Amino acid sequence: MSNIKMMRLTVISLGLAAMAAAAPFAVPLNETRAAAVTCVSGLYMIAARGSNEDPGEGPLVQITDAVKTLVPGSASVAVDYPASIYDSGTYPVSVYKGIDDTIEKIHDYVAACGASSRIVLLGYSQGGNVMTDTLAGGVLKPDPITEEYRSYIKAVVTFGDPTYTTGVSPIDVGTATKNGIFSRGGDSLELLRTYSSVLRMWCLDHDTICASGSSLDVHYSEVPTFAQAATDFIVSKA
Repeated sequence: MSNIKMMRLTVISLGLAAMAAAAPFAVPLNETRAAAVTCVSGLYMIAARGSNEDPGEGPLVQITDAVKTLVPGSASVAVDYPASIYDSGTYPVSVYKGIDDTIEKIHDYVAACGASSRIVLLGYSQGGNVMTDTLAGGVLKPDPITEEYRSYIKAVVTFGDPTYTTGVSPIDVGTATKNGIFSRGGDSLELLRTYSSVLRMWCLDHDTICASGSSLDVHYSEVPTFAQAATDFIVSKA
């Protein structure tokens, strides 16, 4: 068995076991704080970095910075989550925490800013998994955002998302011809399709993560390769 397949099986088995144990103790979002939020006249961008990257927006900052220049009054905030693979409860637990924080940020912003809310979600690698699960749910994950928040989501862009699933037009962008290592199906995929007007997922052929390939170098190249295209897409939805 290849190292990639072994890693995938280990992450799934350990992660799902941890999630099953932890899920009953999760605190509902509406029972937590109401964090201070500053409303902006432009786009409010929520960015989730990739696995094992330092806290912050990671490579997505090149896109959020570009959008701030093109759409005055815009701001960005990083998702607060471990972005870990094996540490801190394994990959699925990390994604769970990322979804939890993203949904909390969406709820808080809309509660503070109301009808003027214009939210953009960005995710790279594991962060892409966080963002698409936020929209469409996943195995042993928090429920996705509810219908009442749909109108506030103006654009969603992901790069190297392990849940990438081929043949989902116009969502799929790039050259990938194979599914990601955690590709979607069933109700989750159908729910994701309902966001097709605002969602674009970039993936290149041979990417280890989003195209079940053998090149991490390709995976690392996706944000810089598609940064301009993603910026243009976000700005077009502003």
